Amino acid sequence: MTVILISLSGLLGLFFLWGLVSPRSQWYALVGWTRADPRSSEPSSGAYGVGRFVSLIGLLALLTIAVSWGVGAIDFDQGDRERPRSEAERVWGSPTPYVVDRVFTPLSAPQEVLVPQPINGYQIVIPDARRPEYLFESGKIRQAGLATVPGFIGVVPLPGTVALDTADVVVHVRGDDRCIPQQVTVIGADNAVQVGVFFGRPDPADGSGAAQLGNCDPAPPIDRARAFLIPIDLSSPLAGRELQALDGTPIPLVPLP
Repeated sequence: MTVILISLSGLLGLFFLWGLVSPRSQWYALVGWTRADPRSSEPSSGAYGVGRFVSLIGLLALLTIAVSWGVGAIDFDQGDRERPRSEAERVWGSPTPYVVDRVFTPLSAPQEVLVPQPINGYQIVIPDARRPEYLFESGKIRQAGLATVPGFIGVVPLPGTVALDTADVVVHVRGDDRCIPQQVTVIGADNAVQVGVFFGRPDPADGSGAAQLGNCDPAPPIDRARAFLIPIDLSSPLAGRELQALDGTPIPLVPLP
């Protein structure tokens, strides 16, 4: 319907423009051919003047309508509109979680100075099927620039691969934005796998800040938190075993989006 209205308005605008620029040729084309002697029946210059005036008014009216349509289509409230939430945010909430695109070997015990970070939930990763799909499409720590922070866990994956390609599970943690994930521990048992994630301050190159390494808030407010999705390569798949925190508390399996 909109296309039809625009087309009709365009044709009407051309008609008014024709009447404004050349009312005489317009009269001859539309009316003159119906007269036996067009020259003797031709309107006076005053009539042409009135026709020009009417065409001008019609053209201005169409321009006013077109401008009002254009202005009405502009969204002046874009600054107040919320940014669409990503799939990862819909699953895990705010702040936006980034996939840690780093490959590492979990330890059996962390450094005592690091801060244990609560794990909010986990999901199973199936690399061959690239599932969950949203994880493989989410923003990654490598692209976010945090992977270059001294002390950040793991190493960059081989060219052409991502950390999710070798992961069995991904865990969600929300930590102090002054700190980074530095170590992950995994302890396997017959009926459960226990996982711990440990945060610390970035390592100064000269080692001068070692005493401040564990100065992290274990439960920061949202406005001072950074969220991570950490892929973990287990020594063997869960295969029905329960994923637990180091104290034996079950870690919830979060449904896929």
